[in-house]
Parts: sequence; C-alpha cells; structure tokens
Amino acid sequence: MSRPSFRLKLKVQLTAALVAAVVLAFLLFIALQSLGSTLLDRHFGQPSFVAQQNQKMIAELSEFVSQNRLSIHDDQRLNDWSSKKKYVTMYIYEDKKLVYSSDGFYVQAEGENAEPFVSDESLYNVPFTDADAQVFIESFAEYRYYTMVTFASLAVAFAFFLCAVLLLINVKTSYIEVLENEIKILEGGNLEYPITIKGKDELSSLAQSINEMRKSFIERLENEELARKANNELVTAMSHDLRTPLTALIGYLDIIQYRKYKSDEQLFKYIANSKDNAYRIKHLSDQLFEYFLVSYNQNDLLELDEYDGLPLLDQMIGTHAPLLMDEGFELEFIPCNDPFTLSIHVISMQRVFDNLFSNLLKYADKSEPVTIACTLQEKWLYIHVKNRIKQGSVHADSNSIGIKVCEQIVQNHGGSFDVVRTEKMYSVEVSLPVVS
Repeated sequence: MSRPSFRLKLKVQLTAALVAAVVLAFLLFIALQSLGSTLLDRHFGQPSFVAQQNQKMIAELSEFVSQNRLSIHDDQRLNDWSSKKKYVTMYIYEDKKLVYSSDGFYVQAEGENAEPFVSDESLYNVPFTDADAQVFIESFAEYRYYTMVTFASLAVAFAFFLCAVLLLINVKTSYIEVLENEIKILEGGNLEYPITIKGKDELSSLAQSINEMRKSFIERLENEELARKANNELVTAMSHDLRTPLTALIGYLDIIQYRKYKSDEQLFKYIANSKDNAYRIKHLSDQLFEYFLVSYNQNDLLELDEYDGLPLLDQMIGTHAPLLMDEGFELEFIPCNDPFTLSIHVISMQRVFDNLFSNLLKYADKSEPVTIACTLQEKWLYIHVKNRIKQGSVHADSNSIGIKVCEQIVQNHGGSFDVVRTEKMYSVEVSLPVVS
C-alpha cells in the first residue's frame, strides 16, 4: 500500500480544529445574543410594559416614603432606597423645581431648582411629610435580562467549544486506543490481523508503517520457511547425487587397492573412472557451496552500476559465443534494436551467463541452432535462450544447483529467472528491469 500523497501534520490539524472551534463558538455567541436581544426588545420595548414598570416603582417609593415618614429633603434615606433598586433613575421636583436626583449628575449639570425635562404626564405625585412632590422615575429592570442573555449565550458558546475540543480529542484518543489494541493482537502472534489506517496524519502514517512492517515480517517468515524447505529438499537430494559417484569411487579404489584388476589397461580404466567420479563430486560440491554462498548473501545489497545495455550484452554473449562455435554449435543472436540502460552487478551477472553457456556446452544438441533473443517491453529487458537437448545426456547437476544460483542472482537484481524444459527442448528466460 502506497502512502498518502498529502499528509497534514497532527499539530496543524489540532491547531486548525481549535481555531475553528473558537470561531464557531464566537459566531454562536453572537447569534444567540442577537436572537435573545431581539426577543427581549420585542417584549420590553412595548410602552405598556415601560409604564407598568414605572408605576410599580412609584408605588414602592410611595410606600417607602409613607412608612418612613420621609421629608422631601431627606436625601440620605432616598439614596439608600434608590441604591437598593438597581436599574432605577429618580428625579424629585417641588413646585417644578428639582430638589433631588438619584444619579447626582443631573443636579451638577443643571443645578438645583432646575425645571423638569419631561412632560407633566410623566410626573407622578408622591406625598412627603413636608410637601407634595412630583417624581419622575424610570426603571431599567429589563437590562438584567439582557445581562442574563449575554451570560447564557457565553455559557452555551463555551460549552460548544468544550464539546468540540473534547470530540476532537476523543476521535484521536479512540484511534490511539484502536492502534494499541491491534498492536497487542500482533504481539500475541496473530500477524494476519490488519492494522486500521484512518486519516492523513502522523497517526495514520504510524499505523501504515506498522502494517507494512507486519506484512514484511510475514513475507520474511514465509520466505524463510520456503528457503528452509528448499534447502532441506536440496540437501536430501544432494546426498543421493553425491552418494552415487562416491560409492562408485570407493568401489574403484577398493579394486585398485586389492589388485582385483586383470591388466594394466583395466587398471588405467579404473583410475580414469575414479578421477571422473572425483571431479563429479567436486563439481557438485562446488556448485552446492556456491548456491549456499549466494543464498546466504541474498539480503546483502549489491553495488549496482549503470551500464549501456547494448554493448554490455554484446560483451557478455560475445565472450562465450566463440566457444560454442568452436565446439560445432550454430548460434543465432537477435539483439535489441533500441538503446537501454541496465543497473547491475557485472561480476554476479557474468556468473549467470557463464552457467548458461556451460550448460549449453554440456547438454545442447549441436544439430539444432542455439537461439538467444533480446527484447524490450515496458521498461523490462527479456533475454530468451532456447536450445534442443542432446539425446542421452545425463545431468550431473540433477538438482539444478547452478540454475538456482542464477535464479537467486537475477532475483537480487529485481528480475526473474524462468526455466521451461520439455522432453526435447530447453529454454531460459531472464527478465531484468531497465533504468531508461
């Protein structure tokens, strides 16, 4: 699975989410306050409500004056009453001359004995002990509701902000809990359990890395198991292949040691056969050693270099072509027409061609031409080697150790090595990635 092409950092996501939550909470506060103020304006803005509130305050003032037998000039007691009545402004006139103001500012600005600034209809008569007064009183009790609306809107907006932040935190912490539980499942040995990948941030990148590591570990275990089985099968089969010439070699040596031959000619024949079997054992052991050496170093990174493909193939094939033709083989080489570049380890790849041409010399039929064709298809180079099998040929390398070495080398280059064998024909196809 490829990683997302765009990944937003978790810190940026959280910052953006917090900013968005603040903006939305502020907009919600403005909307709620505007709605509440509009509704209050409709209710408290009616003249009947204002008059009712003013009359209520006049009644309370009259009761207070009557119960306490206040004088019109008893400013201290009047201040005490007005201070207890929030959102109330009161002006007291005697014979239309200002004698008391609850805020004090009007007296300072207009001076005492100022005339009323409102019509007579807005003045209420309140009897004091020493005189009858005209009182203008204005109640702003509805303002407390505006304040309540403001605080309520602020509380709702703040609650919305907290819920948004907690929701964001819950989403991230829930995903972390999911990852924690899934990692515990992997720790328990169930490597087939997939890791949940959600989002495009550091957490999703971490989840994807764990998932890729899980897949790589599974693949590595599978490859190790396949390699172990293949090595066991190879060792088992090799024991048989080595036992055959070794048994024959021991038999010939016993004949020579105990002088069971009848003539010198027979002695020389037994010595020659012993030598052939010894070389056969050496050949098998060398190839076996080479196979395990390549398999052991398969995970080592090869030092690949880029080469011009056309002259490189001409050199590798041209080195062995004269040997085939000297042995009486007919070679048909079909090169690539288009230029290309290969990234390979030359020494390792040379071993592949050495093995291929060595097998041709041993097992190919000279009556049919050996065909080597090179083609380019979608950034891949295909080298196809085909020959007819010589009748009666016996493979000392019955377990194809050399072929397995070639296969491993080509795989280390990112390619493939495929062998197809029939009763009469033998073909090999090598595919290698092309750089350009």
